[in-house]
Amino acid sequence: MLKRMLLLLSCLSLLGGARPAEAQQRQVTGVVTGANQAPLAGAAVTISGTRRGTVTDAQGRFSLSLPGGDASLTVGLLGYTSRTVAVPASQSTVNVQLQQDILNLEGLVVTGQATAVARQNLPQSVAVVTAQELQRAPAQTVEKALQGKIAGANISQNSGAPGGGVQIQLRGVSSISGNADPLFVVDGVIVSNSAVASGQNAVSQASRNINFSTQDQLVNRIADLNPNDIESIEVLKGASAAAIYGSKASNGVIIITTKKGRAGPAQFNFEQRMGYYEIANKLGARTWTRDAAIEAFGLTAAEADQYFNPDGSQRVYFDNEEAVFGRRAPSTETVLSISGGSQNTRYYVSGSLLDHEGIADNTGYGKQSLQLNLSQSFSDRVQLSVNTNVVHSVAARGLTGNDNNGVSYYAVLAFTPSFFDLRARNPDGTFVRNPYERSNPVQTAALSTNDEDVWRAVSAANLSIDLFRNDQQSLRFVGIGGLDYFNQRNELYYPRELQFEPNDDGLPGTAVLGVSNNLNLNTTLNLVHSWTPGSFTATTSAGAQYEDRDLEVDRTVGRNIASGIRIPSQAANVTSEGFRQRSRDLGLYFQEELLLLNDRLNLTGSVRADRSSLNADPDKYYLFPKAAASFRFDEPMSWLNDLKLRVAYGESGNLPTYGQSFTPALGGTNLEGVVGTRVNGPVGDPDLRPERTRELEGGFDAVFLNGNARFEFTAYNKQVRDFIISPPLAPSSGFGAYTFNGGELENNGIEMMLEATPLRTDRFNWITRTTFARNRSEVKDLAGLTSYNPGNHFGNDFGGYRVQVGESPTAMWGFHLLGDGTRQEQIFGDADPDFRMGFSNDFTFGGFILSSLLDWQKGGLIANLTRNYYDEIFNTEDFTGCNTADTCSALERLEQFHAGESVYIEDASYVKLRELSVAYDLPSSLFGRLGGDRVRNMRLTLSGRNLITWTEYTGLDPEVSNFGNRPVGRNQDVTPFPPSRSFWLGLQVGF
Repeated sequence: MLKRMLLLLSCLSLLGGARPAEAQQRQVTGVVTGANQAPLAGAAVTISGTRRGTVTDAQGRFSLSLPGGDASLTVGLLGYTSRTVAVPASQSTVNVQLQQDILNLEGLVVTGQATAVARQNLPQSVAVVTAQELQRAPAQTVEKALQGKIAGANISQNSGAPGGGVQIQLRGVSSISGNADPLFVVDGVIVSNSAVASGQNAVSQASRNINFSTQDQLVNRIADLNPNDIESIEVLKGASAAAIYGSKASNGVIIITTKKGRAGPAQFNFEQRMGYYEIANKLGARTWTRDAAIEAFGLTAAEADQYFNPDGSQRVYFDNEEAVFGRRAPSTETVLSISGGSQNTRYYVSGSLLDHEGIADNTGYGKQSLQLNLSQSFSDRVQLSVNTNVVHSVAARGLTGNDNNGVSYYAVLAFTPSFFDLRARNPDGTFVRNPYERSNPVQTAALSTNDEDVWRAVSAANLSIDLFRNDQQSLRFVGIGGLDYFNQRNELYYPRELQFEPNDDGLPGTAVLGVSNNLNLNTTLNLVHSWTPGSFTATTSAGAQYEDRDLEVDRTVGRNIASGIRIPSQAANVTSEGFRQRSRDLGLYFQEELLLLNDRLNLTGSVRADRSSLNADPDKYYLFPKAAASFRFDEPMSWLNDLKLRVAYGESGNLPTYGQSFTPALGGTNLEGVVGTRVNGPVGDPDLRPERTRELEGGFDAVFLNGNARFEFTAYNKQVRDFIISPPLAPSSGFGAYTFNGGELENNGIEMMLEATPLRTDRFNWITRTTFARNRSEVKDLAGLTSYNPGNHFGNDFGGYRVQVGESPTAMWGFHLLGDGTRQEQIFGDADPDFRMGFSNDFTFGGFILSSLLDWQKGGLIANLTRNYYDEIFNTEDFTGCNTADTCSALERLEQFHAGESVYIEDASYVKLRELSVAYDLPSSLFGRLGGDRVRNMRLTLSGRNLITWTEYTGLDPEVSNFGNRPVGRNQDVTPFPPSRSFWLGLQVGF
């Protein structure tokens, strides 16, 4: 280490000094091309074994001074396989053709705050998703575009409502009551993935006596990003890879890089898509007989005669699900981008307009975004890049999910018989009153609104300065700064004309206005020293990272409001509430990376020290180390081109959530006419600190079939210690729960990925990818407790959760009815799946491209409360068989439940056709006549998303989660927004 430091000081002493002239120099020129001899701009051309080099211009040309004798050049470009070519002393020109790196074997992967390494030398398992993989079929949000593409990622949609609400879980449960989401980093800036409740609870009362609820079908804010502007996504799943982000990274890190411009003439890309959404699955309803309807609903003979034929059969079957969710309105997407520039100035500008209409009235998702990325080289030593993204989105999500007032769509459909037509109108044009429930969902959908309007700006600046550089060494300063700001405005309106207004409060008409403002500020300062004396490279980096997060939420609820007035403050009864959450974090790190033995051996080690205002002691630093190694065997067998063995250990953390480390003081308390404050809720331990994840992973990567196939295998052991638990306290204590570090759980799993090009010719190409992941979790310790109730479920009668030593934290508990009639509480299985697999294929034949993606989840459990809603009124579709039989399975199911059996715990296995697309590249002979030489390419695409689901699950969708993004307590199906499939026709033109 001392020798290393002296060498670094020696380098600094040469700062600003001139490089000694070579004794003999010669000038070499050349051209770098790709397929069909097309010039490649921006390719790096370096003298092998040194750091000297240049990049190609817009025509792929370069000029470089070489030593007088024989030499060699290494040529590389992202997306292409690098080549090393010999340049004899007598040669003055060299032309190099690069082949496309189809399997991304040499793509750069982030290893530090300001460092990266080629994927083939990476000592950890990091998933990489390219722009092409993201954009096969249009997706409203980034998370939906990632489903089924990452081994070790459980990505599930909380409901089918437009505009987001997706949870990403990497390598199992890393927390019980803490943050469950990965850390998202966009162009070096840590961005918010907050999910702020809309205020729907004001009418649904899913959570009694509060307006902020986790059951409001929340939208997580990462949904704001535009998938069309993303160049690549790197998923750091393990603690070793994620340790560079310290106390924020135990749930993994997702690094998003947006598209950049390349030197060359301006290129315009225009794409227009048109399509529509339709409901993908319906529950159906019972077809009734006269006698059964009279018995179930207490109809009089005259009332029954309205609905039934003389023989007692139902006169008409009304598909009320179709009445609410049968809309197939046209949806559109328009995308325009411009990129290009010179060697010193490069730009990428894009704009998009998205208008996705929902399957119910007053639902849908709209987004307008503008992306500007600018890179400027002030000299060969100073570069600055600035990335700015402004997004405006509106998610209209209807009224679905759990409710205790009989107002959400499926909560009403469940109790409405199919012989009653909810679409019928009175003579005056008003909606008919539903005599079987307290609301008419067709009327509710038509007259009410639940809109979430968001403006967001994410800006990042990256300044790189070469402080010192010669043939063997360089010292570089990298400064990254940025901000992430969003304003979220929730406007909900339920007019007094609705059947369920007035609510139980006797105040007809409800309006809700919620305003949320969030600002994340990031600053990262780095020094990176690289030393390449010959056969190895040493990269040392150190730096500091500061983050300031500030979220403020205010909500006003107005009740008893005049028709057409949507402003809550104009109501007769007005209440308001809100909160503010602010935190500040500081992290310091040091990292060393060694590439030895001609880049075959990689050794990496680092340590990060973090402090945060979210900890009980905001001044205390917590250390998070990592170490990793990999070794590559070059062609160990005739059929095996490359074999890499790797092992990695790392530690990362998960900060306490805001408010866990202290007891909140609530203002606005009226004490005999005097304003006061009070404390309640949780009380935090005086030593509350970050949860800590320790993970050891090992595996291998094999490249075979002459570089046409790659197999990756990883096994890991992830131990989470000091995880935060919040067992309830006795009411006499004055507090609801005590929050402290005291738990330990363990995850063990394996991940596999195979990608290959089994067949590749001049006319035909086949790329296939298969992923597999399996994880098992177990609670090891609860600091003296044997178990506790984590909340976020509806009890073991339906399928509940209990955190218990020796069991999985996501085990689903229920009651089994014994032969003697007594009930036995037991584990029915695990809510998390046994394994997940993804299968993607891309076939190219001539100008045609066929792409598909299958997503398979085996196992897992879900509590189907929606089916219980239908069962309780004998309205489930399979009760139709009870019309003519004395006994039927549906009736037996309900009788079993009433006797104490947890019959609504169901298998959540499924196979989904996530994506299917067919594209055709029109020949130049055709589009040349349309646009002449100005048109580079033209493509027609027909695509679909979530087209088919194969499952035994009897609910709407086995992915749903009533409680949103929760580490424990998911898989609760309570009258959600149904899933939808989409179909798209697109035209893409490049100029």
